[in-house]
Amino acid sequence: MRKTLHSLVIGLAVVSLATPLVAFAQTGNELIDTRFPDLSRYLNTSEVLQAAVFDEIVASNNSADSMIGKGLLREALLELSEASASHYHSSSDHLAMLGPFRVFESRATPGLQAMIRREYSAQEAEELLEANGSIPANAVLVLQRGRDFATKMVEIYLDDNLIDKHTAVDMALTDYLSDDAHSVPAQPKSSELLSEHDYAYSFRVGFPQLSGLTWASQWLQLATLEVAMISKNQNELESGIENAIALYEEKIAPAHGGLMALPTDIPTMPVIAPYLYGFHPGAAYVLDNIAALKVVIGDILVHPDVPDRGRAINEMVAKYTNKVEYLEGETDYLFFVLRGGIFNQGGPASGGMAQSERNRSRAATGEQHISNYPMR
Repeated sequence: MRKTLHSLVIGLAVVSLATPLVAFAQTGNELIDTRFPDLSRYLNTSEVLQAAVFDEIVASNNSADSMIGKGLLREALLELSEASASHYHSSSDHLAMLGPFRVFESRATPGLQAMIRREYSAQEAEELLEANGSIPANAVLVLQRGRDFATKMVEIYLDDNLIDKHTAVDMALTDYLSDDAHSVPAQPKSSELLSEHDYAYSFRVGFPQLSGLTWASQWLQLATLEVAMISKNQNELESGIENAIALYEEKIAPAHGGLMALPTDIPTMPVIAPYLYGFHPGAAYVLDNIAALKVVIGDILVHPDVPDRGRAINEMVAKYTNKVEYLEGETDYLFFVLRGGIFNQGGPASGGMAQSERNRSRAATGEQHISNYPMR
């Protein structure tokens, strides 16, 4: 299946130059499929995209033409490890959209963009994930269970007939956690698992466009949940979803030939969906933990010096599914995910941002200083 997915991406790159791919996906939920067909298609494709990105990374690593890229990546990671202010959720100044494997990314990106617009039913998406040969079977099961939980969350908040959504989310969370071996905890996992494992930053630094595409899909998922929660009526909901989709499309394939505005950091609940995080912190932690695990798996697949990738991935999956160890307090978790700011994680769910809000002067933001003391 690795060859199948890789060849599919290359084939779609050619097709995308000739004709647009317009189709409707089926999530298995009639309400979403009928009322929000574009959203249904994009949410289904997100996991297929993740699998395809993993395959592209493996294909790049196995290529005889990747030696220069591997050397550049090693140098970039060494420089990053020696930086005194290095932090995963930081300003991303060390990142450029042209990474060390830029030739491979430039070949793969058009096909992946076309894949995002292609039709995948829920069953097809699941079959592609199951057949993916880049990661161990146990890791696939953990990611699938996380995908199903995220889909259930979206279904709950888009269902007009479901009045007590809070209880429904609690029940969905309990059901998710019932499979202990294939679920991540409803508590924050330690930030060190993401930023200090042996191969950390490889995915982000090695493939900034491919990681950005997967993070754009993650942004859409969180933005959908936030919009659905804060909408006061159906008109607001439909308008909010339409706006979120437009923002997402602008990230992955901007109109008029502009540059992609992909996230350079992992979108997280407190940043993109703060209202949902406030009401459902346990569910939010699950989705953020799954997102971090995907990045760690990407790190292991990208790094050129991993002796046994399957074993390394299984070890990290075991740490992420551990409900007792490698946990972090809420304050430390919030400090970690908020440090990079909103812009790097894709911008607010309900509106875009033209530039980063980090390290800007008070005058630039329009904020007025108000003294605590009366003027004399």
